[in-house]
Amino acid sequence: MSNLVIVPTYNERENISGLVRAITGLSVPFDILIIDDNSPDGTASLVKDMMTSFPNLHLLERPGKMGLGRAYIAGFEWALQRDYTYIFEMDADFSHNPEDLVRLWDACERGGADLAIGSRYISGVNVVNWPMGRVLMSYIASMYVRLVTGMKIMDTTAGFKCYRREVLQNIHPGHIRLVGYGFQIEMKFTAWQLGYKIVEVPIIFTDRRAGTSKMSGSIFGEAMWGVLRMKIVSIFRKPARTVA
Repeated sequence: MSNLVIVPTYNERENISGLVRAITGLSVPFDILIIDDNSPDGTASLVKDMMTSFPNLHLLERPGKMGLGRAYIAGFEWALQRDYTYIFEMDADFSHNPEDLVRLWDACERGGADLAIGSRYISGVNVVNWPMGRVLMSYIASMYVRLVTGMKIMDTTAGFKCYRREVLQNIHPGHIRLVGYGFQIEMKFTAWQLGYKIVEVPIIFTDRRAGTSKMSGSIFGEAMWGVLRMKIVSIFRKPARTVA
C-alpha cells in the first residue's frame, strides 16, 4: 500500500523545499510528485537537486502553463501507471497544512471514504488571511455548485483531496472537460454520480506563505458557467463504474 501526493508548481521555489521536508517527516509515508510548468524561478531545478536526498520525490516537467486541471490529469495518469493505493492533491504554497495529509489518509484507510476532501466550510468558515471578498467569492461559489448539482458537499472547489485508486480509474480524468477550479468541481461531481463515499475533513486553510497567488475572478467565472453546462450534460449522459 502506498501513497502519492501530487503537487503542481509554477514559480514555487520559495516553498517547495520546505514542503517536501514537511511531507517526508510525517508519520505516514508519502511519495511526492511535483508537476512543474517550466517555472522561470527554477523550481524544477531545485526539485532535481533535492531528488538525490529524497528518494520519495519525483518530478514531471511540462513545457509551459497548461492549466491546473491538465497538471493533475498528467499526475493521475503517472500515478495509475504505478502501484499507488491513495492519490492526493495538494497546493505547493502551504495553504494546505501538510499534517492534514495524514487526516485525509485516515479518512480513507480507516474511515472507509473513497474520496476525502480537506474542507474549509464543513465546520464554519475556516480560512485565514484571505480578504473578505475572496472568502465570499469562494463560499458563494460552493453554494452555487450545490444548488445546480444537488451535491451535499460544502467545499465544492476544494483542491486538497485524497482519492482511492479505484475512484480515479472509474472517473477517467482524461475525460474531464473543465480546467482550473472547474476541474475540481467536475471531479467531485463525477465521483458523486458514481456513488462513491465522499467525506469532508475539516481543515484550516491559510493563505500562501510566499510567492504570488494564481487565483482570479475569471477562474471562478469560467467554473460557474462550466458547472451549468456540466449539469445539463449529466442529464443525458451518466458515468458508470468499469473497474471494481
